[in-house]
Amino acid sequence: MTIEADAEIRRKEAADWFARLNQRRVTTADVRRFSAWRCDPENARAFARLEALWSATATLGRSPDIQILAEAAARPRRSRPSRNPPKGRLVQIGAVGALALVLCAAGSAWLALRPATYATEIGEQRTVALADGSHLILDTGSRVSVRFTGERRTVALTQGQAMFEVARDAGRPFVVRAGDTEVTALGTRFDVRRSGAGARVILVEGRVAVRKPAASDTRWSLSPGQQLLTSTPRPRVAPVNVVASTSWSAGRLTFDDTPIAVAVAEVNRYSRSPIVLQDARLASVPVSGVFNVGDIDGFVAALSDLYGLDATISDDGRILLGSASKK
Repeated sequence: MTIEADAEIRRKEAADWFARLNQRRVTTADVRRFSAWRCDPENARAFARLEALWSATATLGRSPDIQILAEAAARPRRSRPSRNPPKGRLVQIGAVGALALVLCAAGSAWLALRPATYATEIGEQRTVALADGSHLILDTGSRVSVRFTGERRTVALTQGQAMFEVARDAGRPFVVRAGDTEVTALGTRFDVRRSGAGARVILVEGRVAVRKPAASDTRWSLSPGQQLLTSTPRPRVAPVNVVASTSWSAGRLTFDDTPIAVAVAEVNRYSRSPIVLQDARLASVPVSGVFNVGDIDGFVAALSDLYGLDATISDDGRILLGSASKK
């Protein structure tokens, strides 16, 4: 097989993996197979090139600098009569070539500075494979921007929640920024959720360091099974039920003696037709169970059966949940 043919096969495989991993639903088996495929350095480079190209084409056309260059290239120029037409044609070709070089340089600089952005809509979850072999799962209504350099891997969680499984690379720390909070890991698995100006961090495997850059002396170190909520006045590391708290990443919501008001707020994150508790006395009633993400009807039916509640639909689509009326 020639080098060109081998490269073409890798490009096609990379395109197939890119399309598969950016579907709404991605299986764990797919992620494992992708990781095995990407262990080959040539495959990894082919995928990284494709991911960078896709990110560039999505927004490069909206760059003001690129638009100005494109308009200048398309604008007709007035030409003076020349005594040496062939030379004039060569000059014009040279100008076009120079413009092409400028466009290439601008595109390259833009790629180096512009992070890739991934997002989900309400009720959607998405698995994203990153160029370094790491992958993340975006929860409902979430958004991240990713920028990798030779020294650092940075992800900004600007909205929502994400589960990170980080590929080990001692020379390039993996840093997640969420509001005023910064989480640093080398190779580990952890969950980050935006909370106010900060975040809630849950460590599943490995080890992470958490800090608030604005307060240089404020740092925490987490071990598996611990969480930290940095948006509280006095954040502290505390134990957490990892299985229940991160079950969303497997398409489940797990409640264990959770107050109904808290469970309803969590379920509402996945729906544009929220549940509204009409009886304040229900707010503190504990509920336990496991529900499919987005299955708002199943959740309402379970509460209605367990606690004898009535559910009605308002004109604007909200689900009104209250105590059953006595007949």
